[in-house]
Amino acid sequence: MSLILTYEQQQSIKAISTNNAHRYEQIAAEIEETDLKALLGTPLLQAIQETPENHTNLLDGDTFEDCNGNTIKHKGLRYVLAYLNYAKYISESSVQDTFSGFAVKQMEDSNPANEGTILRLKKENQKIAMTEWELIKEYLTEKKYYLWYISKSKKPHMPKMTFLRNTAK
Repeated sequence: MSLILTYEQQQSIKAISTNNAHRYEQIAAEIEETDLKALLGTPLLQAIQETPENHTNLLDGDTFEDCNGNTIKHKGLRYVLAYLNYAKYISESSVQDTFSGFAVKQMEDSNPANEGTILRLKKENQKIAMTEWELIKEYLTEKKYYLWYISKSKKPHMPKMTFLRNTAK
């Protein structure tokens, strides 16, 4: 099974360092099987993975009319994947798995970014992805895309209990 978003497509949307191209396939596969599965649901994700050519409008972008009659264009799932992949890449790119454990490479003329900067960049890229995802979710609902359903939470609603103390004597 091939990836929904190839390395070349990733580079055209949100480029990652060519020095870390060997890490791309693992990162992209993990994002597909975790984040994208959570967004789309297993049936729709597997249909897209098996026959991506049947889902080009969903993958590459399309226009649709929203419930207010406005014409809206979404950029496609590949755009969302590119930013989710990049967010994961940011948090993993500076860490190397060595024979003696995980290490961060340091050079004389540069320092690695601090954890706060990495976290901020990761969140910014996830936000870009999720903003576009909201349009795609609306597209899937408006087009009544087969295999798409908005899953309801399986957790029962638990009311919050607040206890009052009698402080008057």
